[in-house]
Amino acid sequence: MAKAEKDYQTLSSELDRVLAQLQAPGVHVDEAVALYEEGLRLAGQLEKHLQQAENKIKQLKLASEQATESAL
Repeated sequence: MAKAEKDYQTLSSELDRVLAQLQAPGVHVDEAVALYEEGLRLAGQLEKHLQQAENKIKQLKLASEQATESAL
C-alpha cells in the first residue's frame, strides 16, 4: 500500500521540528547527520509541492488567456 502524500503545511511543520532539534544543545554528531538528511528530504518534498503549484498556476493562467482570446 502506497503512503499518502503529505501536504505542504505538514511537511513545513516537520521541517521546523527537524530544525529545532538540530539547534538544540547537546545534539550528538550521528543524530545531527540523521536530522540533516531528514531535513534535506523534507526540503526536497516542499520544493516539489511548490513546483507543482507553480505549474498549476501557469496552466490556469494559460487557460484563462485562451478563454479570453476565444471570447474576443
